[in-house]
Amino acid sequence: MSATTSRSKRTIEILALVLPGVVLLGAGLIWPFATMIHMSLLDKYPGETALTLTHYLQFVTDSYFIGIALRTFGLALVVTLLTAIIGYPVAWFLARSQSRFKHLVFLGVVSPLLVSIVVRTIGWTILLGNEGLVNAALLALGIIDEPVRLMQSFWSVVVGMVHVLLPFMVLSIASVLGKIDGSLMEAAAVLGANPRRTFTRVVLPLSVQGIAAGSVIVFCLCIGAYITPIWLGRGHVTVMSISIYEQMVVMVEWPLGAAASMILTFATLLILLAYGFAIRRHAKR
Repeated sequence: MSATTSRSKRTIEILALVLPGVVLLGAGLIWPFATMIHMSLLDKYPGETALTLTHYLQFVTDSYFIGIALRTFGLALVVTLLTAIIGYPVAWFLARSQSRFKHLVFLGVVSPLLVSIVVRTIGWTILLGNEGLVNAALLALGIIDEPVRLMQSFWSVVVGMVHVLLPFMVLSIASVLGKIDGSLMEAAAVLGANPRRTFTRVVLPLSVQGIAAGSVIVFCLCIGAYITPIWLGRGHVTVMSISIYEQMVVMVEWPLGAAASMILTFATLLILLAYGFAIRRHAKR
């Protein structure tokens, strides 16, 4: 068999392997994405239409939409930071501990992923509702005289989102911490570094990639979250996903909803590109 024939056969095999994924990606992502861009540039849909940037201008000049966008990215940022702070010690325990309870902790981390987000969100309703467990405990202890409103606030949504997304951060960080050579920490200790200095100068820099991966996952999932904000916010915490739903389904303003979707998508991509650039610069130090 000639070299040319061998290369052709190899190319056909690669295309046969890649083609199903490419077709699925095109059918499920690229084509709908292109359609949304086109729809966002129409003055109305459906019907006789003309291309216009009116909906983009309306979004970026309306204080209502700007507030929703800032709230959405603020929520994603706060949730990402909290999941990293809370998840890092858990990830460290999973990756480095020799405790016999390690497997139970791992089961506790991944078990929420086996339960629907709807169920987990409703669980927080049971805890934070006016007749929920928290208010009942506060009333029983005499700390409050009447139930306080714990839901319908930005922070109630934050609590729910942290609970939903924490496993993704923990698993991302643990996968990197588990690969750190223990002799590096021993060497730092031998050279006189205390545990705090060993962590800040050796462990933390080596685990940045895990934090970065977990942050990207949590941030992107939080940006597109719908169930938790609408259920725990109860109309008082409107984020982009809720606004897009209202524009497209409730008000039937498809072009404006499509424009909001594109702005959300491109803003998220810009943030992720800037974050990736910062991580790469840190890795080169």
